[in-house]
Amino acid sequence: MEENLEFNDYLFKDRADACNALLEILPIKVMRHEKWILLALSGGGVEITVKLAQRYGFDFDLLFSEAIYAPNNDECQLAMVSESKDIVIEEKLVNSFGISFDYIYEEAQELYHKYITKYQHFYRKGLGIADIKDKNVMLIDEGCESGFIAMCALKSVINMGAKKVAVAVPLMADDLFGLLDMKADKVYTVHQIKDFIEVSYYYRNLPQPKPKKVREMIEDCRQYLPFKKGDKE
Repeated sequence: MEENLEFNDYLFKDRADACNALLEILPIKVMRHEKWILLALSGGGVEITVKLAQRYGFDFDLLFSEAIYAPNNDECQLAMVSESKDIVIEEKLVNSFGISFDYIYEEAQELYHKYITKYQHFYRKGLGIADIKDKNVMLIDEGCESGFIAMCALKSVINMGAKKVAVAVPLMADDLFGLLDMKADKVYTVHQIKDFIEVSYYYRNLPQPKPKKVREMIEDCRQYLPFKKGDKE
C-alpha cells in the first residue's frame, strides 16, 4: 500500500530497525527449509544481510554493480552493469539524449575492469560470486530508489540460473513495486512510498559503511559463502 509522508517522517531509526521490520514480513521458516541464499546489493545492504545470516544461518554473498552515467553528467544515470556483465539500460533516456548504445557497452566494460574486479579482490580475495544455479535467491538492500540496482541484480541472478528470486527491502518507491514484481517471484517491502525522495531521507541514522567496515562484517560472519568455499579448497 502506498504511503504519503509528512516532512521529516522517519520510518526507521537505522538499519537494525529496518532489519527487524523486514523480519516481520519475511517467511523465515520457509526460507530456512528451502535454504535460500541472500545476496547483498550494497554496503548498507550488507549490514541487513549479515544480521539475517547470523540470526537464522542463511548463507550469503555480495553482488557488485556499477552505475553508468551520461557523458559529462555524473548525475544522470543511464544504465547499470553487474559483475556478471549483465546490463540494464534506461532506453528512453538514452534515446532522448541521442547517446549510442556503443557508449553504454564501452562504459560497462571500463567500469567492470576499473571497479568491479577490485571489489572482487577486496571483498572475496579474487573469487567470483557464489554458484546460485538452481538455488533460491533473495536480493537484499536498505532501500530501492531508482530501481537500477535491483533490476540489474534480478537480470543477473536469473541469467545465472537461480531457481527462484525474491527481492527484500525495507522501503521502496511505490512505482517500482509493480516493475520488480513482474520480474521477481516475490517482492517483500515494509513501505511503498509515493513521491519517493531518497533512501536516506526515511532513516533517522544512515551513515554509509566504509569498505573496511563492510569487509570486517562479512569476515566475521561464517555464513559468507566465498570464504566457506575457500575453506574447502
